[in-house]
Amino acid sequence: RAAITSGVRTIRWASKGSEVCLRAAAITSGPKVRFGTNWPSITSHWIRSTPASSSALTSSPSFEKSAGRTEGDIWIGSVARFTLANGRTGQTAPPYAGAVNEGHIVRIDKLVAGGDGLTRLEDGRVVFVPDVLPGETVEISLDTKAKDFGRGVVLDVVEASPDRREPPCPHVAEGCGGCDWQHIEPSAQSRTKVDIVTEAFARTGKLEITPRLRTLDATARRTTVRMVADQNGTLGFRMGESNEMVGVASCMVAHPMVNEIIARPVLEGPGEVTIRVSPRTGERGVWCHEGQMVREMDASISRGARGVVHEVVDGHRFKVSMGSFFQSSAEAAELIVDVVRRRLNGLELEPGGTLVDAYGGVGLFSKVFADRFDELVLVESNPQACRDAITNLEDCAATIIQSQMEHWDPCDADVVIADPARQGLGKQGAQAIVDTGAPVVVLVSCDPVAGARDARLLVSAGYELREVEVLDIFPETHHVEVISLFTGDFSEED
Repeated sequence: RAAITSGVRTIRWASKGSEVCLRAAAITSGPKVRFGTNWPSITSHWIRSTPASSSALTSSPSFEKSAGRTEGDIWIGSVARFTLANGRTGQTAPPYAGAVNEGHIVRIDKLVAGGDGLTRLEDGRVVFVPDVLPGETVEISLDTKAKDFGRGVVLDVVEASPDRREPPCPHVAEGCGGCDWQHIEPSAQSRTKVDIVTEAFARTGKLEITPRLRTLDATARRTTVRMVADQNGTLGFRMGESNEMVGVASCMVAHPMVNEIIARPVLEGPGEVTIRVSPRTGERGVWCHEGQMVREMDASISRGARGVVHEVVDGHRFKVSMGSFFQSSAEAAELIVDVVRRRLNGLELEPGGTLVDAYGGVGLFSKVFADRFDELVLVESNPQACRDAITNLEDCAATIIQSQMEHWDPCDADVVIADPARQGLGKQGAQAIVDTGAPVVVLVSCDPVAGARDARLLVSAGYELREVEVLDIFPETHHVEVISLFTGDFSEED
């Protein structure tokens, strides 16, 4: 039993004989308080990962509860501190012999797509563990368990990697889920992303690659962020694998113009906003997805989904509505453009022909490479982005088609540049590209596994994978951009 002293964190426990099991974690769904026994549905509430830096308890009831055999009371509520009957306070729970919270000392084999470490238990089970590095020895508790895999929570770093560092942002210790790799030295972050991409292409795509690495200038900062607000209107980011929020008045990876906005009230109460700034034009915008914006916001800040911030990339000016996708910064967009340009230059293509800008957004690639082609065909599903593209490409020989790629009627093309969302092309998107008959395809992927799967689809359709480059444009996180070049001969004779 516990004596509640104040109310901000969630704690739940189930009594079983003389033993007590505790777990604290963030819960935003379901009822705030329930009492009862033999309640299987509680399982979905406590299977969550808790950040290693969190002060939350890491023990959990056994799977007997999910089978409906828990003895005693089950309670869910919100507390900040608690005191057990024996007088101990809440950083460690009494021992509980269960299948989930069993402790293990393991060695981390590698980091995998998604950012977690991978290890194997003695019985062969694979366990994914956040907040670790390759080669480290750590003590973990199993947070969730399936038949052949589990998720672990770090209890202690027994032997640290030389690439481990103290996270430079204080919000990480508070549980902020915005940057999941701040415990890794920057150079090691980039090397690890190359390793992850290489393995993804080998395992998922069955393709052996030796990718090149490109990184952003260390001074580049994100110019677009999405944030949430609490009941007081305080902005912040969600905790890892949770809907709970960590208040943030300044973000170390965001541009100072972003931090100037979030340092002042933006919302009247709870809600969610996208903030975008353009240091090169001085323009700022805020799009409120949920909630109510404050009335006294600076009048120079553009508001709403149709609010506009102009970006300058590679010497070209782009209209970017708040409801349209754009890269995390102008520097990131320029690095992607530079890599694509180098790949095209290396092929020594004859000028002219048709470029298909698939998933073309506001027209970044169409605008930058317009002087290379006789005709541009941009395919984009977002209506707001299409409206922006009409403005951005008004002086180009461009056709803008609002359509999902899988519903688009492909046209003949000489080059296709495809920049799909995180899920990638998929079979239908890849087939649409193949149906253009383009001898050159440049694929920009923001997920290594999706990129590897798409590469396999294109190779299976007859393309040759020529080059792969890894772009580390999301420092302090596991996210990565992958640019792959494909060529093929799809002449009518063949």
